[in-house]
Amino acid sequence: MGYYVQIVESNYTIPVENLDQAYKAMCELNSHDDLKRGGSWDGGKTTAVWFAWMEENYPETCSTAKQIFEQIGFEVDVLEDGSLVLANYDNKTGQEDLFLEAVRPFATAGGGILWEGEDRDRWTTAV
Repeated sequence: MGYYVQIVESNYTIPVENLDQAYKAMCELNSHDDLKRGGSWDGGKTTAVWFAWMEENYPETCSTAKQIFEQIGFEVDVLEDGSLVLANYDNKTGQEDLFLEAVRPFATAGGGILWEGEDRDRWTTAV
């Protein structure tokens, strides 16, 4: 099960000078277990929780914003100046919306992503 989505068009850009802040904001999300939808259970007791499609310890295994975006499922273009553009996503939805919201203050104003779902519904994530 799951709902497949893809990026139709994107100019969602995080300027190079904001990448450290964006990375920190995405890592800080990991302290919010109440937002996580992945998990493992042992005898009816939750033993670990994580964001859907993400490693439980992603702040330890990912040292850059680019690496986190790639773990989420985005294909990322790196511009000549080092800025990141979220170029593609073609997968089931996970919790990419939370990560996009976390980095929105560090993205270029006026940018965004046009998404299309498996049922051809379309929507945007705007900066």
